[in-house]
Amino acid sequence: MTISRLFLAGLAVSALALAFDGDSFTAKFEALPQAVRETAKAHMEDALPVSISSAQGQQGWNYQINTRLNGKYHDLVIDDKGTLVAVKDETDLASIPAEARAAIQKHGAAAKVVTLEKVTEGGQVTYGAVLKDDTQGTYQVRVAADGTLKSKSQNEHGK
Repeated sequence: MTISRLFLAGLAVSALALAFDGDSFTAKFEALPQAVRETAKAHMEDALPVSISSAQGQQGWNYQINTRLNGKYHDLVIDDKGTLVAVKDETDLASIPAEARAAIQKHGAAAKVVTLEKVTEGGQVTYGAVLKDDTQGTYQVRVAADGTLKSKSQNEHGK
């Protein structure tokens, strides 16, 4: 049993070394605008860095810093001026307000919850679920803490 744990630990360290080699997180992080780096450092806590992506938004570039914190994803969305736009935290149904949970379950009565996240954006908290079922395929639902539907969108049909 100890040998298998040591093997798994070694494998994990090797995987991390490969993940951060070459086109590493550190190199990508250092290439970010200084304001973005400073905001990310201030909000990453003890999270394990995973990846960085960027997208052109209406007001400029947004950068998503993907991390893992306590075994769950903890993603930061930061604009090119260094403003924290959103924090996305993986969560579960038991951890969200009853009204939000009921709304998600209502909109996905026959569906399986694939992912569930708490999104804090501009001081407002919403809960987003990616749901999948045989008739509607994969779709997303976003609700407020009080259960109000904010959005529903279809990703794939019949998959």
